Amino acid sequence: MGISAYYLLKKIHMEFAKASFKVALIFGFVSVFTLLPIGHFHGVQVARTQAAKMAAFEGIWETGTHAPMLLFGIPDETAQLTKYKVEIPSLLSLLIGGSRDQLVVGLNDFPKEERPPVFLTFASFHLMVLGGIYFLIFTVVGLILLGKNRLFENKFFLKLAMYSFPIPFIANELGWIAAEVGRQPWIVWGLLKTKEAISFNVPAIQILMSLVIFGFVYGSLFIIWVVVLRKKILTGPESY
Repeated sequence: MGISAYYLLKKIHMEFAKASFKVALIFGFVSVFTLLPIGHFHGVQVARTQAAKMAAFEGIWETGTHAPMLLFGIPDETAQLTKYKVEIPSLLSLLIGGSRDQLVVGLNDFPKEERPPVFLTFASFHLMVLGGIYFLIFTVVGLILLGKNRLFENKFFLKLAMYSFPIPFIANELGWIAAEVGRQPWIVWGLLKTKEAISFNVPAIQILMSLVIFGFVYGSLFIIWVVVLRKKILTGPESY
């Protein structure tokens, strides 16, 4: 949608841009709604098998029923509470167990050394969800404008589409951060801690060189991707 919006704003490759924008908008709408049940069932699984991670996701410190879902908050790991909370009462219990009486385990039920970094887990998870909500609203508004034949004349919406193209990539990375940081300190949940998985038989210089090589390879691939993508965008579709 971002590239198509760019073409529409520049008034180039108009036929291609309109067709591709429609396809991307519909596909985006279907994708976002498909992610809703997938995200829900995954959340239920996390609550059952990685309770500390779920507690960190939602900034829940005390175990109890009628657990709220937090829309906003700032976890304070020193005070062991979440400040400035904006929450929907009982919603987390309802989503996890289908009942407001569902018990949700809080972070204080776990030893401090077995809790994940709460602030980073909480923030990355909620920013990921915010990205999903943004695109849900975005695609719904886009379909309404399309149905009213006003989509391609609405410059504000087209600019929004153009500048929104990095958000799915960012949301994807935030989800990865939430998942990986949220499972700390475990590399195999409940069995093997990350610090115990370190191999003392591999010299530090070899590990450093591996990281440098991986960084160089993936950094080079990213630069190539940006250059090729920019060239393709500026060149435009061959058949139009």
